[in-house]
Amino acid sequence: MEFKLVNENKLKIILTNEDMDLLDLTYEEMAANYYEDAGTKRILWEIIENAKNQTGFDSGLEKPSVVVYPEKGGGCFVHVTKEIKDSQNKINEAYTPYTYEKKYKSKLYTSVKKKRILYMFENSETLFEVCRQLTLTGYTGKSDIFADKNNYYLCIEDNREKSLELIGEYGILINNPMFGFYLDEHTKKIISSDAVKKFAEVFS
Repeated sequence: MEFKLVNENKLKIILTNEDMDLLDLTYEEMAANYYEDAGTKRILWEIIENAKNQTGFDSGLEKPSVVVYPEKGGGCFVHVTKEIKDSQNKINEAYTPYTYEKKYKSKLYTSVKKKRILYMFENSETLFEVCRQLTLTGYTGKSDIFADKNNYYLCIEDNREKSLELIGEYGILINNPMFGFYLDEHTKKIISSDAVKKFAEVFS
């Protein structure tokens, strides 16, 4: 486990594969549910507290933003950014999600506004099966597919169709509004708009 103090407001935590084994965590668990799962959240805050003792980084009283990225060796990177308030007790615009969206147009923030959900898949075969089954059920919502070197990501419109429940049987739900940073910087959009139908047709 390694801590790198980027500046007084930003911390980078490097967890190796061995660290993850000792913590009994996977990258998927960290990325998907650390905001909601009490056990994962507790481990994360213990790590941040350890970082404070070693580097002096103080996340403050406000909840910092946390973004988790996968590492090729099986571990992960955790970026922690604390909120900054100016003399008038207003959050500095440079650190707000709204400003990030306005300047960089994060893919996932845009998707969240349109009530989309994001799932991660370990291979194209699993993603194809999901797209095939959704197409057979007549799903017509908007969707995009992203990919990095290790995984595929399906960002799909949540139109309340019953068929959407099957996605969870194949993919991992990423319940992390900050994951748009990772999509922007480390993935490539391979199919847009009607990705479910197009992916099913191309690989059928």
